[in-house]
Amino acid sequence: MPNLSSRIPQGTLRFIGRRLLRALVSLILFQVILFSLIQALPQDLVELEIAVGSQFEAGMEEFQAPEPEEPLRKQFASWMRGFYGGDLGESKELKEPIGDILASRLPRSLLLLLPGTVAGFLFGIWLGKRVAWQKRSWLEFAATLGGTAFYTTFPPWLAFVMFQVIGLSLGWFPVGKTIDPVKWFREDITINEVILKIFLTIGVAGLVYLLFTWLTRNQVRLRSRLQTIGGVGIIILAILPWIPSAYGPLAIDLLHHLVIPLMTLILLTFGETMLIMRATMVEAMEADYVPTARAKGLRDSQVRDRHVARVAILPVLARFILHLPIVIIGSFILERIFSWEGMGKILFDAVKVNDLPILMAVLSVLGVTILLSHILLDLLNLWLDPRQRVSEVAEVVIPGER
Repeated sequence: MPNLSSRIPQGTLRFIGRRLLRALVSLILFQVILFSLIQALPQDLVELEIAVGSQFEAGMEEFQAPEPEEPLRKQFASWMRGFYGGDLGESKELKEPIGDILASRLPRSLLLLLPGTVAGFLFGIWLGKRVAWQKRSWLEFAATLGGTAFYTTFPPWLAFVMFQVIGLSLGWFPVGKTIDPVKWFREDITINEVILKIFLTIGVAGLVYLLFTWLTRNQVRLRSRLQTIGGVGIIILAILPWIPSAYGPLAIDLLHHLVIPLMTLILLTFGETMLIMRATMVEAMEADYVPTARAKGLRDSQVRDRHVARVAILPVLARFILHLPIVIIGSFILERIFSWEGMGKILFDAVKVNDLPILMAVLSVLGVTILLSHILLDLLNLWLDPRQRVSEVAEVVIPGER
């Protein structure tokens, strides 16, 4: 049986290897700069929260950061050896392994971050291509106005409005906590267990839906209707096992508390995606292949989705990946505002007490995520754009030749 490497062109493998090496160098440089900046912070920031007067000296003695026992370069080298060896160290403030801390809070952040960013991105793509295709309509005016408003808004202000209007004034959804402790009091089930089961359900349902769309790809006239009916059926089948389970009520309570921060993140994400998709669609519609595709007898939806949107989505993907750090930090801020007990609380608490190991670990993991997303973007560009695939692979295989 031929191995996987024999099925992938050598030029593509070298392209991936070069990107991975570049990402590793970038990560090391990022960690050097990050360590230097954190060490440059004043060690008495907590002085701002200590009472004045007679309690000042006692408070400073309690919170004053200890002097380093070894030079900074040795501290950094020791931390780097641990990080690349799989050991993130121990929190200076909490006195717990950082790996355990991240494992306990990461699922909660992912439950907000992944659905919020993916839903906002997909909704922006869907709305942007339809707005560009239907020029001078009420949909274009409303979508452009709404997208511009949410794109330019100040995220904490929007979160405050959602908190006040939907949470407090209307009282539709709870705010200020992750769960209702009364409903979880007698249950021997943790929040992370429920979240992992939610992700497992979503993953299996998503794979089944992708398989269904692949099986119905040749049904040109009925494909849209079949995919809609199949999607609804798969959602129903995915929900049914939760009804008699003890996890069902707990999942409903958890998702009930998630609604407002999730809606806020979707609104903040979709605006920029929709505006860029609309602009790139308008530009791609002027290309020569669009009249050619229509001359072949293809329907407008096929021309829009298979030809125009396929090219127009590349700049949108690039913009989304480049702004991913801002999106992640924005979700951490939303966690802080809505008291969602995730990575945001850990990060801001670590900044407050200058907990160097946690700051280095969290931001380094964030850096790894960003670099991997950039590599994924390069691979998507190679897959979606044949022109770039030919030029990049040819550059790797035959360097110096044109």
